[in-house]
Amino acid sequence: MVASREIDLLEQDFTGRGEAFFHVSGAGHEATAVLNHHLIAEDWLHVHYRDKALMIARGISIEMFFLATFSKDGSHSRGRQMNAHMSAPELNVLSLVGPVGNSALQAAGVAQVVKDHEARPIVLCALGDGMSQQGEVLEGIAHAVRDQLPVLFIVQDNAFAISTTTRGKTFYSTPAGDAQQFYDTPITRIDGRDALQSLEAFGSVVAQMRRDRKPQIVVFQVDRLSNHTNADDQRMYRTAEEIASVQAGGDPIIRLKQYLLEQGIEETELDAISEEIRLQVKADAHRAQRSAEPRAVYSAVKPLPVQLADFSREYRGDITTVAADSKPLTMLESIREVLRSQMERNQDVVLFGEDIEDPKGDVFGVTRGLSTSYGERVRNSPLAEASILGITIGQALAGKRPVAFLQFADFLPIAYNQIFAELGSMYWRTDGGWQAPVIVMITCGGYKPGLGPFHASSLEALAAHTPGVDVFMPSTAGDAAGLLNAAFESGRPTLFFYPKSCLNDRENATSDDIERHIVPIGSARFVRRGADITLVGWGNTVGLCAKAGAALAEFGVEADVIDLRSIVPWDIETVLESAERSGRLVVVHEDNNTAGFGAEVIASVSERATRKIESRRVTRPDTYVPFNFPNQLEVLPTYKRTLESAVCLLGGELNWELPASALKNSYLVEAIGSSPSDESITVVEWKIKPGDRIESGTLLAELEADKAAVELRSPVSGEVSELLVGEGELVKVGTHIVQVKTSDQDDSQALKQITRENPGQPIISGIEIGSNVAGNGRFATGGEAAPASAAARSAAVDIPGRQRNVEVGVFGVCGVKGSRIVSNREISQMCPEWAAEDIFKRTGIESRPWLADGESPIDIGAKAAERLLARTGVDFDRIGTIICATETPIMNTPASATLIQHRLKGARTGFLSAAYDVNAACSGYIYALQNAYDIICNEPDALVLVVTTEALSPRTDSADPQTAPIFGDAATATLVGAVSVLDGSVPMRARLFRPVLGANGEDGSILRVPANPAEFIYMDGPKVFVEAVRGMIESLERACAVAGIAVDNLDMIVPHQANQRIINAVRQRVRAPREKIFSNIRDNGNTSSSTIPLCLETIFSQDWSGRHLGLSAFGGGFTFGGAVLRVV
Repeated sequence: MVASREIDLLEQDFTGRGEAFFHVSGAGHEATAVLNHHLIAEDWLHVHYRDKALMIARGISIEMFFLATFSKDGSHSRGRQMNAHMSAPELNVLSLVGPVGNSALQAAGVAQVVKDHEARPIVLCALGDGMSQQGEVLEGIAHAVRDQLPVLFIVQDNAFAISTTTRGKTFYSTPAGDAQQFYDTPITRIDGRDALQSLEAFGSVVAQMRRDRKPQIVVFQVDRLSNHTNADDQRMYRTAEEIASVQAGGDPIIRLKQYLLEQGIEETELDAISEEIRLQVKADAHRAQRSAEPRAVYSAVKPLPVQLADFSREYRGDITTVAADSKPLTMLESIREVLRSQMERNQDVVLFGEDIEDPKGDVFGVTRGLSTSYGERVRNSPLAEASILGITIGQALAGKRPVAFLQFADFLPIAYNQIFAELGSMYWRTDGGWQAPVIVMITCGGYKPGLGPFHASSLEALAAHTPGVDVFMPSTAGDAAGLLNAAFESGRPTLFFYPKSCLNDRENATSDDIERHIVPIGSARFVRRGADITLVGWGNTVGLCAKAGAALAEFGVEADVIDLRSIVPWDIETVLESAERSGRLVVVHEDNNTAGFGAEVIASVSERATRKIESRRVTRPDTYVPFNFPNQLEVLPTYKRTLESAVCLLGGELNWELPASALKNSYLVEAIGSSPSDESITVVEWKIKPGDRIESGTLLAELEADKAAVELRSPVSGEVSELLVGEGELVKVGTHIVQVKTSDQDDSQALKQITRENPGQPIISGIEIGSNVAGNGRFATGGEAAPASAAARSAAVDIPGRQRNVEVGVFGVCGVKGSRIVSNREISQMCPEWAAEDIFKRTGIESRPWLADGESPIDIGAKAAERLLARTGVDFDRIGTIICATETPIMNTPASATLIQHRLKGARTGFLSAAYDVNAACSGYIYALQNAYDIICNEPDALVLVVTTEALSPRTDSADPQTAPIFGDAATATLVGAVSVLDGSVPMRARLFRPVLGANGEDGSILRVPANPAEFIYMDGPKVFVEAVRGMIESLERACAVAGIAVDNLDMIVPHQANQRIINAVRQRVRAPREKIFSNIRDNGNTSSSTIPLCLETIFSQDWSGRHLGLSAFGGGFTFGGAVLRVV
């Protein structure tokens, strides 16, 4: 309690001095600390943000509070959370967020999982009196009561919700007085000003919960002794007398001290304890304030497992393998069977949603049969979407793999607080300490009679705009199964939208080997291939795009039709490549127009493309989906609108030959389904025959639809002319199945409902493929599409002070190594602690080049530059700047760069190229590349020669096992310039995106190369290992963010070749396969800043065109650097 108060006082001091920016006081609430006396390690805590004392008692260190106050890298959130919102996974202290009250539903979810644990744990949910009125708090209490869960709800009532008084305004304090119970749960009141009374009262409550496993509600009455936060001044709404009164009589520390004095404890002893605590708090604060700052991160999601980014793994089923006595599975069936398969393999998979238990098995039948097979693991939820999400998040935090079901996407906003504030942010805000891999199944979309507002939206743009979640929307059964399996495998929170109009589509069914289905996350699918126009859709609109593509093909126009299927992350590479080939892009989606995801697709393509691309969106206007079905077809994207947009982009004309109307005095009865999701029916039995006289309402047939049996009744009176479908025949809903002859007076035809889009037959003319898009594209009569530029793969980054739209490239790399090759056997003779085979096992190095007698770093640096200029044919006079990266200069002045220039200039005199050194140790090459990049952006006609030259062998103590086997000597030269600077006379090898740099300064006690050549390199290997791995991964992530590519999508990672153990650790942390990490350390050792360009020299000698390389370096200092290249 005293420590908590001292933290408060010191935090107030720091905020008052401007050294911290936010403070929430726990003063007056400290007596909750006594609860910890009754808790066990297996208990779970969702604390209140004023619960400093309880958290300290639980085991959170004082230093951690100050690391959070100063938002330091060592804090539980690495500086991402506001400092009052703590978390400690190792202590079962759950993560708190700003939207207060979210914790109640999570607490209920955790309690659902741990209720039957043999240790009989409880779950604390600490609330404020203000937050107790949040709707989701009331839902959480209701669920705990409904399922009789051991949740201890403690309302810390200090009478204020910031400035609003709460007495008489809560569920436990009403205008009629204090309530004695809530939802039939007794309310216990405890005086939180008295720690000893609180200790006894909490003991009684907790003991009862451990016995009966039921919820309890405690109102813990306290006084708030300070402002709400440092941004508040309570003197504005509380009188001076009131403030003085509560500080005199409501301070639990003063009251406890008074009790101890009355018990005979000396005041000097208590003061000494307080002083000891005060000094410890100050020391911890001092240490925290001076600790490392965090680095910004550019993603909120858990890294994707490598196998889920491997496009070669894709398997969407093979219906040719389906047995003769079986049927291919529809999307509905494939989703159900994936759930069944996952539940069979993993006992932690649980399902929770409205109406998902048998016999209903979901309103669309998705879960039918699962509760019969798996019992309590499939449970109906209350009619409360926020509860569905909050409870499943709690279950996930406690170790389950829950699947939540929302009946319609239109109900997503009801649950959105839990999705945005909790599900999406959990991994990010706890730096992976807590994870909530909930899969949320959401039916979506329209295109069916019987649907309307709040039953036909898609809302994928809202989902896509939420950081930290994956968003999928398949259009076929195979993709649904593959993506759902991938969601389980990824361990990432996923919003899985499935269009109800696709659920029973048998034309896009899949095989029953569901366990094998897998779709790599973030990969699009080609529905058809062409080069004249690109049509992109997802969900319901894929069918519209495919139909439009087929119509265009009838007139000699071939379209790329792309099913995006994964919306976050999405496959920009595939869409961009297609759009650059065709020059025309149409994106079709159900969501409304403004800020729809189609705008993201088109904007991203426009930013990265290097040619003109004309684009259109076909979307729902900014309105709701109407119930009137003809109006619905007018509002939603349609085949007609999609084809019209495509023809417009192609410069043609489109007319429609309308379908023939029905014959006079004849009515065609259509097959109907049992619900909007039905796609097909089977005629079980006809109840009429040709020649029968029927009336409106006469039973015509019994049909078996996808979801239920249907009685088909006649909409008209007349005589049956013909049965158009036989018994047992399967047809699509909307098919004409019986013809009825009607009288001249019958007006039923005019009353016939429209049930599907039927614009007629398209007549397309006037298209000359390629004529309207900047001279690119392909004519319908043949020819090749213009090749896409390599620069299209990433957006330019706007760097202050440089010209925009300057693309920078690498035109060549050349390396020269020391001429003496030193084997492990030779090293082992110099350093007896090492055996030759042990060196290789520990470092991955078999030999390394060293300078021979008479060789210097300047010799090999100048030689590398000469070879590069000769190889590229570039004259030395074209070089505007020479930058030399080295940590082993032979003298301080002249610089190595000017010494190399002196070797290269020959007889030239006067004012030559600028020349200077960069010393960033092993990161020097990346540092020099960034220098070169910025020079070129300001001087696009310049060429920069980047030289690295390192000679570490003379600085190595041959008896030191930490350094003797590691280092080699080498130099490299790299030519960097604007893409257009050499006018094609020298082929560019790779597009360079602006490198990123960083440093985390240290005093040389971990790694140093002394200035005195007589002193040797020193390295603390284990500490270097930790810094190197962390730094290289972060540098790679930052570089990829600049280049607009995910680390998972790099084709090759080229790390600094420090040693093989570090390279392997980087590979494992980014979950990359071995073949995706370049290593040449075996025969080179660690040549410091020369390692990465030596790797590039080898890579450029092979055909790597079109692929992305991620460079990442770490060096003494500590320095870090990263960059992305796209090979051309």
